[in-house]
Amino acid sequence: MKIKIIGIALCVCSLGISVCARAESCVYNDAMEAVVLYTKAMKEYRFKDAYWVLTDTMTDALPRDEWAKGQRRLFEVGQVVIGKFDVRWPQHLDPASCAERALVPNVLSAKDRYNNQGSVEFELYTVVKDGARWKIDSQETLFDEPDIHRWFPGHVIPEYKDQLPGEDLLPGEDFWAGTLWRKTDGAALGAA
Repeated sequence: MKIKIIGIALCVCSLGISVCARAESCVYNDAMEAVVLYTKAMKEYRFKDAYWVLTDTMTDALPRDEWAKGQRRLFEVGQVVIGKFDVRWPQHLDPASCAERALVPNVLSAKDRYNNQGSVEFELYTVVKDGARWKIDSQETLFDEPDIHRWFPGHVIPEYKDQLPGEDLLPGEDFWAGTLWRKTDGAALGAA
């Protein structure tokens, strides 16, 4: 009877450990470089540069120029502005996977035409080894608090407003600055 109880307890413990598996850091892994290069290039509207750190899955296997043109169009029409980003150390669920695959968390501040107050996004990139270099294979934006806390332990989830300074103009707004469409000091509309 004692042996049966111990056996059941061991099974429950091992099941609990596998179900509660947490991501751990990939020691000395440079997989995060792909996410840094990608995010920086996208922030600076250098879409052709961003293309080189993406797999065919991320680009829908489109040629570089075609993919870059589509991204530029989306960013310009959406008036996308990427603010700060904070790429975290690569993680793994299985230590053996670090050589070929890693999960890279990133906290990104951004705003666009429809969200001009800005927001903080908690992103999780899957990065894979492609020959000698790392490439981004997928990106997921996390919304659920348990998921956010799992990948960003101790991180405070901010209010989703005023994440970027209000004086930053969105792309295309420089045209309207100083025209009758701009309000100044709550006064009536008029030329600046």
